[in-house]
Amino acid sequence: MKRTILLLGLLLTTAAAAAQPRIRVEHGPYLLNVTDEGFTVVWSSTADAAGWVELAPDDGSHFYAAERPKFRDSHLGRQRIGRMHSVRVSGLKPGTTYRYRIMQRGVVLNEGNKRVILDEGFGSDILKHKPYTVTTLDPAQEKVDFWVVNDIHSRDSVFRLLIRSAPKEKPDFVCLNGDLATQIETPETLWDACLASASEILTPAGIPLAAVRGNHENRGVYSGCWSDFFPTPTGETYYTFRRGPVFFLVLDGCEDKPDSDIEYYGLSDFDRYRADQVAWLKETVASEAFRTAPFKVAIIHVPPVNSTWHGPLDVKKHFLPVLNDAGIDLMLCGHLHSYHYLPAGQTECDFPVLINSNDRAVEVEATADALNLKVKDTKKQVVQELTLKAKQ
Repeated sequence: MKRTILLLGLLLTTAAAAAQPRIRVEHGPYLLNVTDEGFTVVWSSTADAAGWVELAPDDGSHFYAAERPKFRDSHLGRQRIGRMHSVRVSGLKPGTTYRYRIMQRGVVLNEGNKRVILDEGFGSDILKHKPYTVTTLDPAQEKVDFWVVNDIHSRDSVFRLLIRSAPKEKPDFVCLNGDLATQIETPETLWDACLASASEILTPAGIPLAAVRGNHENRGVYSGCWSDFFPTPTGETYYTFRRGPVFFLVLDGCEDKPDSDIEYYGLSDFDRYRADQVAWLKETVASEAFRTAPFKVAIIHVPPVNSTWHGPLDVKKHFLPVLNDAGIDLMLCGHLHSYHYLPAGQTECDFPVLINSNDRAVEVEATADALNLKVKDTKKQVVQELTLKAKQ
């Protein structure tokens, strides 16, 4: 009798599994955190799944020519199950191009440790399409080109106009400097805002993203998902990275109103989060990696100037004393939806501040000698050019 019940349970479970639709890639992938030894891939699936990335050298062989190493979406030794997938691929050679594909197996039935039944594995189609490629950083890289856009606020059509030429011009990365959406209400919000387009346009060209949290990413019932979409080396929304001659310092200005504002329903603690960044910031700017970089660029959504609201004033209070002594060469901001270029010393900042509008892209070429900036509109017309020379 017991055997019959077990067999019946197995048949019912198998039937349930067979009745489920096959799991597919829903959105993505896109690249993050590319270093000289690895990179991160993010995507979503149509239902709960276990995901992984398969890696192959860019040597002309077919992807199916050999068993390819698998890097799994796991934590503490267990594969994570869900619709969002983030995989870190590591242990690679610097300055080397690799091919990769994303894969997943849908979890049809999961009752703790009792049973986990998986459907077939599906992911990147490498029979009809070429595998994705990514190139790890070369520590000897002498020049870096990067683009910055901000305040998209779910205007995906504007975003596409600003980045449409990236596959041809091939910037090293595209920075999303906050307020991709007005508020994050569902898991689909950020995909619809611009990430689906970023995946479509940038990923096939091997162009990664760098993301900065804006104030509006703190709003909405799904706002806590930010780190699912944009994991960072620090595990926080503030972090650093180096590309060519530039040391990038990413800061989080948080919200623009007092924590007590009715818009935050009494659930905000942004004053503390800004204050907590200061110790990390002081340690960072004292590091040899920061001090020896030819250029230091700070990126933050909320500018410390040109506003008398609480958030910008708190950014000024906490960050400016450290940054003014750190030899920052340029700060890139958004938030105001209007364009301002403020030379060093024109405000309380001892460095130039560029506040980009919500319908332009800042395209930067950095060499050991200069930062060359072009601000372009949606027609790709240059509306301003700037050159910032290296300090002697």
